[in-house]
Amino acid sequence: MYGIDRVRYFWVAVSALLQGLLLGRYSYTMSGFFLGLPLSVVVIVPFALWLGQEHWGRRLKRFLGILALLLSLFYAYWLWSVFPADSEFHYLPTQNLNLIRTCAAVFLFLPFFQCRIATWSWHVPYSEIFFQLCRNIFLLFQAAIVTVVFWSLLLTASLLFDIIGLDQVPKVVFNPIVAFPLTSVTIAFSITLALKHPGIDSLGRWILSILAWLLPPFSILSAVFVVSLPFSGLKALLDTGQASTLMLMLQLATILLANAAWLDGTRSPFPSRAIELVATLSILCLPIYTALCLYSLGLRIQQYSWSVDRIHAAFFVVMAGIWGLGYAGIVALRQWPSALGRINTAAALIFAAAVIAMNSPILDPYRLSANSQAERLLAGQTDPDHFDFLYLRFHLGRYGNYALERLKRTDNVPKASLIHTRLAEAMTANPGEYWNRVQYGLISERMRREILSKARIYPEGRVLPSKFVNALVSAWGRPGLSLRDVRSSSELVFSFLRLTVRDNAESLLLIRPGLGLVFDLSSTDLEIAGTIYGLPDPVPALQGIRTVEPRFMDLELDGRRFHVTPVLNR
Repeated sequence: MYGIDRVRYFWVAVSALLQGLLLGRYSYTMSGFFLGLPLSVVVIVPFALWLGQEHWGRRLKRFLGILALLLSLFYAYWLWSVFPADSEFHYLPTQNLNLIRTCAAVFLFLPFFQCRIATWSWHVPYSEIFFQLCRNIFLLFQAAIVTVVFWSLLLTASLLFDIIGLDQVPKVVFNPIVAFPLTSVTIAFSITLALKHPGIDSLGRWILSILAWLLPPFSILSAVFVVSLPFSGLKALLDTGQASTLMLMLQLATILLANAAWLDGTRSPFPSRAIELVATLSILCLPIYTALCLYSLGLRIQQYSWSVDRIHAAFFVVMAGIWGLGYAGIVALRQWPSALGRINTAAALIFAAAVIAMNSPILDPYRLSANSQAERLLAGQTDPDHFDFLYLRFHLGRYGNYALERLKRTDNVPKASLIHTRLAEAMTANPGEYWNRVQYGLISERMRREILSKARIYPEGRVLPSKFVNALVSAWGRPGLSLRDVRSSSELVFSFLRLTVRDNAESLLLIRPGLGLVFDLSSTDLEIAGTIYGLPDPVPALQGIRTVEPRFMDLELDGRRFHVTPVLNR
């Protein structure tokens, strides 16, 4: 037994170190072939090993091998679809969504295989699968607590090292190449040590009992919220821009608390029938949340078409809706909670099937998004000036490039010549510059020029010098300009003024919410001559703007110049 444990600990340590090193390298990689790393294998397989290490042996190794092969096949298809042969490897924000859906599917089915390995049977009672799932959750929960405490101690130690002048130690410890392996090893061995102590099961049941009693008050709040919607209307909710996310979180919270309360469906934690009826109110609200999510998401899709993010949002909304409709249905049919296990099993199977389909051409989000956006443009529902051709080229991989080739060959559609012009501009865009803008959240050069051309300028009739416009467009992301998050011409106002006292030269004042920048137009470079803070928000109109004499002159003392700030209430 000791020999088996020693081998098991060795592979736990090796998998944790390899995972940490690869993720550390991956964390600051924005381009290059390293992004071809099978991220789902690196993240999921080690966690499956750590959670299933109790059943160390041939069956566990076989299961991990099959899991790694399946994830590698999914990832190989994803690489083929996302990274076309004529493009470089760049980090895509949607990679996180792909990883999340795959992790969720594996996590839901991992307890089934753990029970299969332990019992040698495919006919495993739902109760055993459910409690194995709960055990995995609590193992990860305690591992997260240990990791937070561990890094809190390291942070405290790093502050002490800074105090005594050894600032290189914190820099080494918090470097991703070191920090990620330390985190992975901490998580792996905290799970390993927790498995040696049966107290984890007692702790889990205690936490479940606490969560169960959160359901009745949560149900009352959910019911009040749903009843108040007809009186308050949906506009306030939809105007937040986060309606789908909020409703989805409510659904997930209800599903979690319902399972914590009724466990495997064979018992109830509540002492009276009245409390149990109150607790089921939130379950009956689940279909309403799903309908609100679909309505809110449908408005966004109708306005902006499908994107990879919206397809993933629809996936999670529909999956949560399947659970919600199933739960509400068995409550209405008075089969609650005895049919809870059947609903969970069926919903998990549908979830896994959908994840497999999304990792294939059947429901590939990149293919669906590319086709939807191209169809919308060809149908004249989107103006070519507002269509993001670069999104097709750089974010949707091979299918996006297929859509661009299709647009090239299209002539008998509205504004075909403008489509071809914008398409030519997109195809000549430099990939490095584009991904640099994406990394720092910068808008395209064309949008910058459009914003400057539509900005208010005073006195009326004046125009911005072309040299100034070119310089400002090139330096848009410079920190001192504070233009990185500007998305509309209404956020900028320009005014030509004579602000200097030494000469009669004209300056250009740029005002955005809370900040004013004075530019010296006589300079060949984009030179900021002064800064004004505390301006009103939103940007005011400047028809009546004028200069006033300063209340105090500046002071010079020992060659240094000091500015006197007047007291505002005098």
